[in-house]
Amino acid sequence: MALAALLPGCSVKEDRVECPVYVTVLTDEFVRLGMSEGKVSFSSSHVIEREDVSFLSILRRGYLQACPREFARAAVFSGAENYLMTDDEMHVIPGQEAGLLWAYGETFSVQADEYVIDADPHKQYCLVQFLFGESRTAPSDYPWRFRIKAGCSGMNIYTLEPLEGAYSASVGPNALGEWYGVIPRQKSNDLLLEIYLPDSDDETQGRTDYVIDLGRKFDALGYDWTEEDLGDVTVSVGFTSAGITISVADWEGDDKYKNIEI
Repeated sequence: MALAALLPGCSVKEDRVECPVYVTVLTDEFVRLGMSEGKVSFSSSHVIEREDVSFLSILRRGYLQACPREFARAAVFSGAENYLMTDDEMHVIPGQEAGLLWAYGETFSVQADEYVIDADPHKQYCLVQFLFGESRTAPSDYPWRFRIKAGCSGMNIYTLEPLEGAYSASVGPNALGEWYGVIPRQKSNDLLLEIYLPDSDDETQGRTDYVIDLGRKFDALGYDWTEEDLGDVTVSVGFTSAGITISVADWEGDDKYKNIEI
């Protein structure tokens, strides 16, 4: 009855090109994976609607939006707090670390009155865990910090394709003393790892002592940036007489959905 009330101007005898399709986007899969809120976006030749939503509040009923029949796009995101969005692009805010971004996007052309999208979230980031020997925490007197640099900092909102742009994010200990970095989806392994001594007044800046070709390590691992759900990796930090050594391995742990807290 509610949907019928939205369609007073269109009858089966009319030319229906001007009548919208009412799209329902279901976000239940986001909730199943532990995400309670995010953003929905719709566009055609321009942005139709973009809104922060509580996935819990629309559980099982979805988000309803009128869209053009001839061409429209829909997307759902969670973890996009550190991104700036334009019409159809999103980029990490300069100086910020990429968020733990999960997303779904779809382009459609529908002639029916109703269309349902079951948004299936996909993981758009690589979480890098730093290990010091066998420990997740560095020695108390460990002086260095890490800076991850990459060639892509953005993504098309609807196709989820990576977009070029300089990405730089510093990595240091979190509240538990553990070290994690985030790399957004990339086109290739154009990655560097800088190891630097932070300034006393700004830990994100400082003298760079080592620069490591992190992309070459990802190449050796066979890392695939085209996977629908990106994998996580572990970086082991060691010391030799020649300086710092870095090795990269697949994440060794439980299912990746359980390893990540959103």
